[in-house]
Amino acid sequence: MPSLRPVTTAAAPAPFGHYAQATVTPDGTIWVSAQLPIGGGVLAESTVSDQTRQALSHVLSVVEAAGGQADSVARVTLYLTDIADWEAVDAVFGEVFGAHRPARAVVQVTGLHHGFSVACDAVAHRLPPSPSHQQPSHGAAVREGGRR
Repeated sequence: MPSLRPVTTAAAPAPFGHYAQATVTPDGTIWVSAQLPIGGGVLAESTVSDQTRQALSHVLSVVEAAGGQADSVARVTLYLTDIADWEAVDAVFGEVFGAHRPARAVVQVTGLHHGFSVACDAVAHRLPPSPSHQQPSHGAAVREGGRR
């Protein structure tokens, strides 16, 4: 049985503990670990909008490193230290995802590492290989007219 494949990218913060930025299951599901808005000039004192934008940017960087893209994100969980920030966070969420509307949960928490106000994780799916990269079935090339 194939095992989980860990995902690592320099485009998102390295894990602080014993976990991967994401894992990909054999069926192509991408499980992204919670991402804090570290880097890009964003600090704990930055606006919740800037923190949300940065955390979602990290999530999408990890998804892309795993073979997905923004519209392959199926679900996002947002962790907020103040549920009153929901409206600002929702506005950024809409900017980032545009017409794509993944399922979402917003959870208020008592605190996040390094004093940040927002963190998020996600579940996405790897994109299928492009047709030009797929191998013909049964190892034989298909010629014109449908004959091998």
